[in-house]
Amino acid sequence: MMLFERIYAELAPEVSIDLGTANTPVHVRGYGVRLVEPTVVAIDTDTGQIVTVGEGAKQMIGRTPREITVIRPLRNGVISNYRYTEALVATLLERALRGRSLVPPRVIVGVPGSATEVEKKAVREAARAGGAGRVYFVHQAMASAIGAGLPVLDARGSMIVDIGGGTTELAVISLGGMVAARSVKLGGDHVDEAIIAYLRTTRSFLIGERTAESLKIALGYYGRPRGVPPVTVMGQDTRHLRPGTLEVREEDVGAAMAEPLGQIVDTVRALLEQTPPEIVRDLSEHGIVLAGGGASIAGLAQTLALITGIPVRVAERPMLCVALGAAQILRDRKLFAALFPVPQSLIGRWWRSLRFGMRESSSSSSR
Repeated sequence: MMLFERIYAELAPEVSIDLGTANTPVHVRGYGVRLVEPTVVAIDTDTGQIVTVGEGAKQMIGRTPREITVIRPLRNGVISNYRYTEALVATLLERALRGRSLVPPRVIVGVPGSATEVEKKAVREAARAGGAGRVYFVHQAMASAIGAGLPVLDARGSMIVDIGGGTTELAVISLGGMVAARSVKLGGDHVDEAIIAYLRTTRSFLIGERTAESLKIALGYYGRPRGVPPVTVMGQDTRHLRPGTLEVREEDVGAAMAEPLGQIVDTVRALLEQTPPEIVRDLSEHGIVLAGGGASIAGLAQTLALITGIPVRVAERPMLCVALGAAQILRDRKLFAALFPVPQSLIGRWWRSLRFGMRESSSSSSR
């Protein structure tokens, strides 16, 4: 059986999926990150049939006719619609493989720490519907740490903070396990919502999700302003009930983002308080790593370093860390064995005890 598994592992295509609230990167062995699609599905409301998924569906947000609805099947890292999540995973898997492969692929999916067994079952069924053979799940924080190049199997402690669209995954890792971890429902989507709410209450101006996201990217910061010039956006003037334009300043966006980002910083501090002193010493020497889309927010790493007193750096490819790390788990036998240990059979345990027993007896005789 083990021989069959090894042969299958050598021949089967390997696909890693970072099932994110905002975006879903898909990595294929031999090709790298083959696609990064928004986690969005467009459906026909009359028939319930799927019109399109990914980037095509995202382009429809706020512009759809009455018979088409655009939904996000994952909210805050939780599957809000199982049927459309299954359709999304199956479609992206088929796109990544360019159709069905002769040998069913091995698929590994990065999921939030808060994912339930019911949600994992839905994703597993979706992957199998898309042609997968074996399906594995890995904590997004662990995969992100591996993708960021952290030595997760070493005794030296490492810390990852992955700020995604719907959740922020935090973990302190040592010897292949998580010493302390948190999964909080705060991420880029909450920052977008905060920008929308701030402009509505302080400037009586309503903007959409995509406009809020563009403001976050263009003007967003945490800590000190960068001196970026204002950006003019279009939206709804709620005071006069008519369309209009608004010049948004950097300070407006920074003030809106301060609260959700402050909560993430507080969570980092709380996790550090739970971390053993020896590992905190490792972190003081080697630092904390930021990953995910939120890692690129200007000033976040520097401000977090000032608050915690620990060096903070941004991963080289922060948005792809989970997909790259998951791919490395499938590729690296030692890493895979450490994270997915195979229970030994009775014969295997007997042989192990016999071998180690003989070794112990020979070593004692030599003494």
